[in-house]
Parts: sequence; C-alpha cells; structure tokens
Amino acid sequence: MKTAAHEQAHEAIHNLIIEKFALMNLLNRQLQMMGQVSITSNGRTKETDKTYRPRYLPQDRSTLWPTVIIESGFSEDKAKLADDARWWLSQAGGDVKVALTISVNKNKKEITVEKWELIPRPTRNDENMKFPEVTGHIFISQQKDGPIDVTGALLTLPFEHFFLRLANPGEGDIVLDRSDMEDIGGMIWRVHSKV
Repeated sequence: MKTAAHEQAHEAIHNLIIEKFALMNLLNRQLQMMGQVSITSNGRTKETDKTYRPRYLPQDRSTLWPTVIIESGFSEDKAKLADDARWWLSQAGGDVKVALTISVNKNKKEITVEKWELIPRPTRNDENMKFPEVTGHIFISQQKDGPIDVTGALLTLPFEHFFLRLANPGEGDIVLDRSDMEDIGGMIWRVHSKV
C-alpha cells in the first residue's frame, strides 16, 4: 500500500543520499536513479522503491541490476521486507551491493532502518559462499511529542557500492548520522495519518 508515510520513508533517505553526493563534486549527476524498477529473475518479478547505479558501468557489468536499492514498508511486515532484501541480494549474484529497508510502524512512532549486504560464509562445498545479512540496524522512535530517540545512530553506505570504483579526493562514503535519522523520523511522522 502506497501511503504518504510509505512514500516519505524512502524519499527521505533518498533525498539525504543525493544531497550528500551533491556536496562531493556533484556526484549526484554520476548516478542513475531509476526509482521503481521491476526486475524478473528465476520466474519471480520484484519492484523496489528506489534504485541506484553508476551512470557509467564497468564494461563487464550487467545493466540489469542496480548497485543499491531501498525498500520501504508500511503495510508490509518486517519479515516481508527482510525477504525482499534477501531476494535482491541473492538473485543479483553480487551485483546489488546494499539493500536498505525502512519499516514504518502503522500505529506507533517507530521506524526501523536496516542495511543488508552479502557476507562471506564459507561452507564445506563452497568456500566463496555469501549470505544476505543485516549489517546495520537503526531504530527511530518518539513518545508523544517528546524528543526523537535514535538507537544505532550511524548508517554508513560505502562509496564503492554506489559507483563500483574507489573514491577520489573529495569523495567518500555516505554517512547518515543521528541528526539525519531524526530528520527522517520527523518527515515521516508529519505525513503519517495514524500517529
């Protein structure tokens, strides 16, 4: 369900990412931001809320998959968002580097932001095996009209995951700090009809 709170969740993080890249040599102009893209893999089609990849891909890199995606949920539960993040990371064979999920509670001022990545987990049969796991967890909440509380305040999105190259001078990772998370919470709750 695309409520104002659902849409604001991914737009709030997207706007901060773009704002921070604009301050780095206008890198926002070097990103392909494709919004809601549907991709089919192994007979299943998925659509995400925001997608990013570099404007110029390495020659051997598929054009099918983005490098970073954002999935937000309002009517979906956290388990569904987790399944979606796992799908994007697993099906892309490593081409999707980060899946961000943002879960907005329908009845309380609570938001969970998780960063998912493929993590090496060697097995006896495959020493190069990787599994999707949560590598960053932020919880944003507010009691009535009190201050916004943020647990796990830093979220780092590696530069290389967006652009598939090393950072040049004046470029670097996107870091969303406590203040950014408070802004995200405030923007979502301003349009959330039930809290």
